[in-house]
Amino acid sequence: MTAVWIAASPFVFGVQDDPVLLWADQSIALTICLLAGLSYWRPTRHAHLLILAVAIGLTIWGRFAELPPSPPHQNHIVVGLFLLMIALIPNQASQPPNAWRRHAGDGLS
Repeated sequence: MTAVWIAASPFVFGVQDDPVLLWADQSIALTICLLAGLSYWRPTRHAHLLILAVAIGLTIWGRFAELPPSPPHQNHIVVGLFLLMIALIPNQASQPPNAWRRHAGDGLS
C-alpha cells in the first residue's frame, strides 16, 4: 500500500507535470513492490531489507531537494521514515518460530 501511495502522490499533490518527480515516484513505487514481492520468495526472503536503502534515499532526497521542503518532498520524508520503521519486520513475524511450528502437535494429542 505504501508503493501505491507513492505512485499516486504526484497526482494528489498536483505535480504530475514535473517529469522528474513523476518518474522518480513511479520507479520508487515499482522498486518497493518488487522488493516486497521478492521477500516472499524463500531464496530472496531478506529482500525487504533493501527497502531500508530506498527509505534512506527517499528521506534524504525529500529533505535536501529544496529548502524548505515542498509538500511533495515532505511526503517523501514521511514515507521514507515510515518505510524505515516497517522494512525491518519480516513477512512471517506474526507466526510462531519454525521450530515451534515443526513440533506443533508432538505429544499434544
